[in-house]
Amino acid sequence: AADGLAVIAQQQGVDLSSSGVAVGSKRSRGIVDAGPAAKRHRPGNDMDATKRDLCTRLRTLQKSNADAKEAWQQFCDSSAGGVKDPARHETASLQTFLATWA
Repeated sequence: AADGLAVIAQQQGVDLSSSGVAVGSKRSRGIVDAGPAAKRHRPGNDMDATKRDLCTRLRTLQKSNADAKEAWQQFCDSSAGGVKDPARHETASLQTFLATWA
């Protein structure tokens, strides 16, 4: 396979011997190693203690009460564009919902 690659490279005018990169490696195919991929922002990493507490209370409520879980889903569909992750809601929104289940 490496011989076939060398023939193709020669036909296309590519000199593989001077690149210092092994034939068939990712670098020889033009892929640049930019290091590890950047981590995506996670909504809960920068929230304040109040919001974190509300999220924890809501998640606990959903796990312990099927009616509350269904009510949360309906609340999200009707007033939050279907976003069900509590960390992506405003603090006031969480407080409003939890006030109905106090």
